[in-house]
Amino acid sequence: MNHTFFKPDSGGDTARQPRLSISHGTKFGHRTGLGWNKKMRVLVEAPSDVQLTAGLHLFVAPNGSGKTTLMRTLAGLHPALNGGAAVTGRIHYVSDQMQLDEELTPRAIFRIWFSGDALISATRLAERLGLEVGCVFGKLSRGNKQKVLLILAETMAADSGPSLLFLDEPLAGMDAETRAVVAEVWASTNASILRLVVLHELEAVRKADSLFTVCNGELRHTFERAGDSWSETCRRLRAI
Repeated sequence: MNHTFFKPDSGGDTARQPRLSISHGTKFGHRTGLGWNKKMRVLVEAPSDVQLTAGLHLFVAPNGSGKTTLMRTLAGLHPALNGGAAVTGRIHYVSDQMQLDEELTPRAIFRIWFSGDALISATRLAERLGLEVGCVFGKLSRGNKQKVLLILAETMAADSGPSLLFLDEPLAGMDAETRAVVAEVWASTNASILRLVVLHELEAVRKADSLFTVCNGELRHTFERAGDSWSETCRRLRAI
């Protein structure tokens, strides 16, 4: 049976480094129809093997190209149509659709989720991002709600050893200054976290380890930045 599979953490040095491997020919998408008549609707296909380790890996592609389906598949929430992905490390997937109790304040949310050093880390990151921790979640702006989700994701990943952190549009609604701070956080905490981040705005990110895009249903990837920005890299990668 074709499926996405996940390799559990193992002992020794290999367990200290998060890893993600996508096999060539892996197809991401949906099955449509009923019973025996189901058909594959392929959104994205990997034309070659991809091997990633800790670092920041950007993912930018047009709406409707299959980004979210691919991310959910890698997170183990959706089956691959063919092939698979091998993962070493703990997986954390956070999308902008995640729901939280709108009557709770960020301060209360963090205390529910974390304790000890993790709670201290979450509080410090909230201060760094300028989050209003005393305002109830339901009354926060979109950007501040995104800050709460990002803080939860980053703190969970940092507190659980080798981790793979999949973030779907984490900077949506944030101002340029906040996006720059987040980029600094990502650049300074890459040692034990493999981040795959879906973005539309690449200008705030200067330091990254690789970039993915989708063109004509093909997953394209490069470790080399072209020109002066990752935006230029994306344009050139899609033009191949």
